[in-house]
This record gives sequence, C-alpha cells and structure tokens, in this order.
Amino acid sequence: MFRRVQPQRAFEAVTVQLEGAILGGAFAQGERLPPERELQREFAVSRNTLRESLRVLEQKGLVEIRKGQRGGVFVKPVNAEPMAEQLRIFLQSRGVTLAELSEFRQDLEGLLARRAALRCRGRGRKALDQLLARAAALAAEGPARWEEFMAADRDIHLALAHLAGNPLHRVFLETVHHNVHRRHIRAFLPRSLAVIRATLSELEALVDAVRRGDGERAEWIAREHVARATRIMQRAAARKPKENPT
Repeated sequence: MFRRVQPQRAFEAVTVQLEGAILGGAFAQGERLPPERELQREFAVSRNTLRESLRVLEQKGLVEIRKGQRGGVFVKPVNAEPMAEQLRIFLQSRGVTLAELSEFRQDLEGLLARRAALRCRGRGRKALDQLLARAAALAAEGPARWEEFMAADRDIHLALAHLAGNPLHRVFLETVHHNVHRRHIRAFLPRSLAVIRATLSELEALVDAVRRGDGERAEWIAREHVARATRIMQRAAARKPKENPT
C-alpha cells in the first residue's frame, strides 16, 4: 500500500502518505491502522520516525493514539473541531466583536437559507421535519434540556447548509457555530423558557419557508434569527461587568 521513503526528513514523507491514505478512504473512521512494526517495515523507517509522523497526524486530528492492551492508532472522524479551534484563536487575537461575528453569520445563514429553499426536495424536507420535531420535544422540557436544545438548533442550521449544496459553506458554518456557542451563547444567552420558545418559533417559521420554497422569506427569517439572539447577548454582556465588578 505504501512506498519506501528517503531517510532525510522521512517523517514528513510518511505523514504525507498516511494522511493521503486516511483522507482517501483507505481506512474507515474508527479503524485501527496496521501495527507499528508492520508500518516500519513497509515504510523502511525507524520506530522514532514513524512515531513522529503519528504524532503529527494526531495533532491534525486525523488519528487517536490509544495506550494499553487494546491500544493502537485509530482513525478519527474528520470534523471541523481543529479548524474551529484555529478560528477561535484568530478571532480572539484580532479582537473580533460579537457584532462583527453576527454580521458575518447573518450574511452567510441568510444566503444558505435562501439556497436551501430553492433546492429543498423530499428527503431534505423529511430531514428538516425530523430535526424540528426533536427541537420541539426538547423545548417542551424547558431549560433543563438547554444544551441539547441549542445543539438541535445548530443541527437545523447545518442541515440548511447541507441543502444549499456547497460543502464549504457547511464547514465554515459549523466552525462559526462552535465558536459562537463557546464564546458567547454559553456566557450571555439566558437559559430561559422565553428564549427557548422564541427560538423554536423562529426555527418553525424558517423551516416552513424553506419547505414552501420561499427563499426571500427564509433569508429574512434566518438573518433576523441571528440578529435577535445577538441583541439579547449584547444586552447581557453590557450588564455583566456591573453585576460582577473586577
């Protein structure tokens, strides 16, 4: 499966081949890579070289190195978490504000909602209905299921991104949602029944517009959905220093 590599900077060549094999589908998610000795022999490299390569893959989020009797190197599901962490660092280092992040989200989510409405068909409608039903069930249980409800809200937005048809949009949206939840929603969005009900009402209207193919209304609702949550968080953030003086 793999080619022998040259001794100079061998770990980089090993990394390139292993990464290509993983991303190319040679190994399924959760599958264990061949044992170290087998990989050493196939690549014709030392144990240290191979382990250096595996550490690089682990840092990239492509594999998980487990210790113990059932240990080994396992392929991880590829997701947006590493990218989300890099975006978090970038946003904090550049001092990007909640208002600026909200403006970006309104533009992106409005566009995706409009496109989803134009492209939504049978399976897409069914998927949205199922996600909305889950959100409604969680909302009925109130603030006790807050985290799960917010996850359901996110899943609906990601489903719209999927329906819009461009995988890059979904990746960026997932990354942005991860950062908004981590930096702002957890800190400033009240975990109240009123917020849950208002959010669910907007999600219902959004899904309805998408199902009916009304792109203009879907875009407006998506933008207002983000804007309303932002206003609530901005008010909460403005009060927080007064309530918790430093």
